[in-house]
Amino acid sequence: MSLITALLLASWAGFCSYDDQGPQLFRRPLLVGPVVGIILGDLNTALIVSATLELMWMGLGNMAGYQTPDMIVGTIVGVTFAITTGQGIAVGIATASTVSLLCQQLILLLNVVKSMFFNTWADRLAKTGNFNSLIQINIAAIVLFFLFRAIPVFLIIYFGNGIVDQLLLKVPTDVLNALNTASAILPAIGLSILMTIIMKKGMWAFLFLGFILNANLELSILGVTLISLSIATLYMWFMELRDRMDEQKMVVVSEGNQEVQEEYDL
Repeated sequence: MSLITALLLASWAGFCSYDDQGPQLFRRPLLVGPVVGIILGDLNTALIVSATLELMWMGLGNMAGYQTPDMIVGTIVGVTFAITTGQGIAVGIATASTVSLLCQQLILLLNVVKSMFFNTWADRLAKTGNFNSLIQINIAAIVLFFLFRAIPVFLIIYFGNGIVDQLLLKVPTDVLNALNTASAILPAIGLSILMTIIMKKGMWAFLFLGFILNANLELSILGVTLISLSIATLYMWFMELRDRMDEQKMVVVSEGNQEVQEEYDL
């Protein structure tokens, strides 16, 4: 791989790292991976691997002190190796899973550094009243978070491609086939985890409706999506209307109680 390509991928990882601390628009594999495919010239493989990783990691989220595997670096490295090695989704999933777990530990270390250094620095500046210098903390944090993912991605992609090829030659075919099979199962597990989080009482009807539209009526995914969007819009409209009516009832009851209280005072 050329130096320019590796730098482009590292820059994309750095940008996603910065975005991860703010809007969080580009932290999902389905958004990170296609850009890697465009850079490497194989968008089709990038979409397949990214969609699989998205389903696999769909139910993950940072809760309390738990830090999820690094989806950004995992997706970029996984898609890159899936394309450059030519061995497809099995290699991409295996590489992404391993790298994401390694970078998970780096994130924990970064959080420790942030708590010990940046928080202390900000407190010291706040006590002195030098609020203009707080901008320096933001600039330093931007650079740190950019390099935090850019450097590992560059090192792994630029220097690790040959190492990965040698490792893949030593991996038995049965193991790669098992990984390929696991990659087909993991999206179902990720979707199941997500469903246990979002599915509430009364929501199963929408799931069955989507299944019927796709399986029995043989509608395309786009058609089911547009119908689902229309139903969701109507559902939200009815829920807002119900909440508005409940608020009006509460106002009427409150006014009635106030009138009774005034009559009692008289």
